[in-house]
Parts: sequence; structure tokens; C-alpha cells
Amino acid sequence: MKTRTLCAALLATGLFVSSASFAQLNLQQFGIGGGNSSGNAGAAASSGGIGQLLQTYVGANQQVLSGQSSLASAMGLSGAASQAQQASGLLSGGTPSASQLSQVGSTQQSLSQTLTQAFTSRASDPSTPVDKQAFTNGLASLGQGVSQYASLQSSLGGVGQMNPASLLQSGMNPQTAQAASYIAQSAPGQLQSLASTLSAAVQFASSHGISVPSIATSALKGF
Repeated sequence: MKTRTLCAALLATGLFVSSASFAQLNLQQFGIGGGNSSGNAGAAASSGGIGQLLQTYVGANQQVLSGQSSLASAMGLSGAASQAQQASGLLSGGTPSASQLSQVGSTQQSLSQTLTQAFTSRASDPSTPVDKQAFTNGLASLGQGVSQYASLQSSLGGVGQMNPASLLQSGMNPQTAQAASYIAQSAPGQLQSLASTLSAAVQFASSHGISVPSIATSALKGF
């Protein structure tokens, strides 16, 4: 009876989804799901395993958006810089919702496309002014963000499946669970896209006499 009640509650909050949706997130790594008892799940959740995952992801996105904003400003793209700053505001003030994370992800993708197009269009026009210091600062922030994204990989891509009942028993709130699900599904693809943008930015900087910080080049190792 308790199990049916818990599942009904999850259905009401939209959390009772197929296990395939969570295939990329190894919650067993945090002691949640699988063969763990509810007591162990609660201990793991309270120890901050999922919380740390969210914190690292949010921090990575803040660095990425800061980098994109600086790069856009350096290229004279004030509208894109403003978009990055607005998206960053969604990540302040507590745990963001899955919807907010999705908005941030969409903005990042749009900004990456805008920046890459700008790098390409100006590659053959070295006379167009670029704020070199702002560009270098942007490379440093974007490189740091990509590095933080890469550090998430040890927590993603596992074979564990989410046990909804264990999540409820552990005391995890629905917003946190949904946010963790979004990260599991989206982070790997976002990392590849951001690494591609960083690579294009480094190439542009190298061909325009702009200083490239070491964090930017080291973040691209392995890609």
C-alpha cells in the first residue's frame, strides 16, 4: 500500500517517468536507488551527493555565461552579451528548476551559434576592432566553465536507475529530482557544444594576436 501511495504521489508531480529518462545519471553512486535501503538513501541524499552535482553544474554554467558575455562584448555584440547576463540571473537565488536550467541551456546554445558565426565572418577581416582584453577574459571564463562541465562526467553516464520511492523516502524534493534529471540528460551534449565554441574562440584569438590563457587550452584536452 505504501508503495502504491508513493507512486501515486510521483505521478501527481510528474516525476514518475521511465527509467530510460534517467539512464545517464548514476544515482546509485550517491547511494540512491538500486539495492540501497531507504535509510542509506536518506543518508546519501543528506550528505549532499545530488546537491553537489547541482552546485557544480550551476557553477559551470555561470562561468560559461560569463565567458560568453565577455566574448560577445569583445566582438561588439551587445545584444548577445545582455542575453548571457540575463540567463545568468536565472541561476541565482537557490536551486534552479528544470525549466530554468532548460532556458539557460537554450540561451547558451543560441549564444554559441552567434559567437561562432561572428568568429567565421570576421576571420577574413582583421581590420574589424576587437577588445582583446575582454576576449582574453572571456576565454578564461569559458575555459573554466568547460573544465567544470568535464568534471561532471564522473557523476554521469552510469548504469544506475532512479528509484522514485527511494527519492521520496530520502527527503529529496521534486524540484531537485527534476533538475538532476535535466542535468543527466543534457550535460553531455552541452559539454561537446561548448568545447566546440571554445575551440573556435581559441582559433580566432590565435589568428588575431589575442592572448590565450592556459585554462582555455587545457580545457580542450581530450576533445
